[in-house]
Amino acid sequence: MTTLSLPVNTKGRDFVIGDLRGAFDLLEHALAAVFFNPDTDRLFSVGNVVGKQSDSANCIDFFNRPYVHAVLGDNEASLIKLYNQIGTDTPNYLIRGEQLYKKGLNWWLEISAELKQAIISSLKTLPVLIETETLSGLKVGVIHGEVPMDMDWQTFRTQIEADDQQTLATVMQGGDRVKANNRTPVAGIDRIFAGHSIVFPEDEEGLPIFGNVIMTDTGAAVTLKPQSGGLSIIDMDSLNSIMIETHKYSKEHKTGDPARLDIPDFFKILDDDSLLN
Repeated sequence: MTTLSLPVNTKGRDFVIGDLRGAFDLLEHALAAVFFNPDTDRLFSVGNVVGKQSDSANCIDFFNRPYVHAVLGDNEASLIKLYNQIGTDTPNYLIRGEQLYKKGLNWWLEISAELKQAIISSLKTLPVLIETETLSGLKVGVIHGEVPMDMDWQTFRTQIEADDQQTLATVMQGGDRVKANNRTPVAGIDRIFAGHSIVFPEDEEGLPIFGNVIMTDTGAAVTLKPQSGGLSIIDMDSLNSIMIETHKYSKEHKTGDPARLDIPDFFKILDDDSLLN
């Protein structure tokens, strides 16, 4: 499954969270802050739920929550790729030189083969793109990275469904729109929620919007100076947002920990042209 279409939520509200990176303690604070109702509300994730300090049991629980709808992030795609290449074992060449530790995958060494299989089974059910509609009639997309520059939404969706590797690479790891400060809207859709590229709220204006693309990754579970990172939760319809700051709430956070600065790029150590196969 590469794309998922969901009907409008007529019973409650829809929220989007930025890259979680294993900071499940921040998630619970965020849900409490918006008085999230699991019986009526829905929670959309832009991916990168797993991270450097991932709690594997909570990872499984998160994807199994009936109100959660998550897209595949590059961290999840990387784990799938690792599993497809080496299964539940860890070859010595990956351990030598502390490669797994440098890439933030050391927690993978500490869990059982059964739990690895359960995590991968959950990750393989995730779509790359989610499309839904708000109560006010807005067509909304949820992705991890970005839509290629100058590509409209329908073409983008068609390319994803056709397994076009260049488009998949962009939806997993693209960040050119933010780097170029490109505020041109993506045609064919009203709003897109994306992650991957860390941004900060623009003063009192809320999260930055690049045309019609709302960037949601505000650096959960990473050390960012002089600004503070955190997990943002956004109302899909009103765009009201709250950021739960990492340094205030995260049990795992250590001030000044340089290892938390990098977004993992696990597979520079592996030779494979395909992102998802």
